[in-house]
Amino acid sequence: MLIQFSVKNFMSFRDKAILALNPSSDDEHPENINEKNGYEATNLIAIYGANASGKTSLFKAMTAALNIIKYSNITQVNQPISSVMPFKFDAQTVNEPSEFEFIFVADDNNRYVYGFSALREKITEEYLYQYKTQKPTIIFERTGEQYVFKSQKLMLEPLVRFNTPNKLFLATATNWNTESTTIPYKWLTEKMVTFTDAQSLTNLSLNLYKSDKKSDYIGFTEELLQAADINISRINIKVKKSKMEMPAGVQVPQMIINGQPMPAIAVQEFEQIEVNTEHMIVEGNEKVKYVLGMAEESLGTNQLFILGPFLKDAFENGIAVVIDEIDKSLHTFIVKHIINMFRNREINKNGAQLIFTTHDTSLLSLSTFRRDQVYFTEKNNDTGASDLYSLDELSVRKTDNIEKGYLLGRYGAIPYIRGEEL
Repeated sequence: MLIQFSVKNFMSFRDKAILALNPSSDDEHPENINEKNGYEATNLIAIYGANASGKTSLFKAMTAALNIIKYSNITQVNQPISSVMPFKFDAQTVNEPSEFEFIFVADDNNRYVYGFSALREKITEEYLYQYKTQKPTIIFERTGEQYVFKSQKLMLEPLVRFNTPNKLFLATATNWNTESTTIPYKWLTEKMVTFTDAQSLTNLSLNLYKSDKKSDYIGFTEELLQAADINISRINIKVKKSKMEMPAGVQVPQMIINGQPMPAIAVQEFEQIEVNTEHMIVEGNEKVKYVLGMAEESLGTNQLFILGPFLKDAFENGIAVVIDEIDKSLHTFIVKHIINMFRNREINKNGAQLIFTTHDTSLLSLSTFRRDQVYFTEKNNDTGASDLYSLDELSVRKTDNIEKGYLLGRYGAIPYIRGEEL
């Protein structure tokens, strides 16, 4: 369960930005709060802001941090950390490290704080704390190549020699099966997934539809489409393996190995995935089945088809899903349906969380969200730096129409169109 994410000096975020999911003292919408071992976090965060205000930069910061963690073990010596992108509109920050921090409750029901700072060529700082009580236990702290161990020292200290300046010690220690780092590492790499936009999920989604859980994923998506009032009764997915054939007339050169002629280019197999949908259409007094290819369906249908496996995994495994522009090609009512799935304790039994950006102001309602679940991004055009703040930080009453207030500019985070009145 994600409690907080913060970033500093990354893309448009020059100063520290904090996305907090731990609830305020507001007693509204208890169904919007997940609880795990005494810790609480909201199950939804909606982020609004003008174009180029920093929404995508925030999501890219999460993605960059998680990718650095996930791929640290395969990073080669002296290989640059390409995901690091400091704030460039400042002569000082462009040469300073980007900073990332996650606070979360892992599968052992303990709260962890993990963070690191990185330049493109090296990790400058890294730390991992565990909370079994109110007082944190320091698992390790690292500044450059200097390490401090307060817990598991005998196990962790010898592993320093296997680490390199451009690798995270969390990943290196986990590679040697140390329990104190494996549990938080697994949460960070398995229980939080980020996507720039839903369409970028296509290949990952198709791989899930081809897996051993194929029928479960298809069944969930069929229910999702029917709940969204889309007339699809069944989804059929076929995987065909084909061989690559050379065009007619093309001469394939041969090599002689041990006196035997061998083809220079081996024939390769590749997969073709065919996705069809069945529609039951009433003709007279009978229902007749018609079949369409998924490419013939609407963009919204394709979007739900792609999202289906990830939503199912999120609800089954308590995953935090981060999606930029969730409303792309989707009707407002369908987005509301997805939001309400995370609020429904019968569906969301394992504490899944959804963090998303949107421009759909009709979703802005205190009948759906708590004030601490709505965030805004705003960019200072003089400095080029983005700011992140929540509705809870502003003077907003529980009875206010926050959609109207946002469109009137009361909370900022809207574009100013010069020469026009909106």
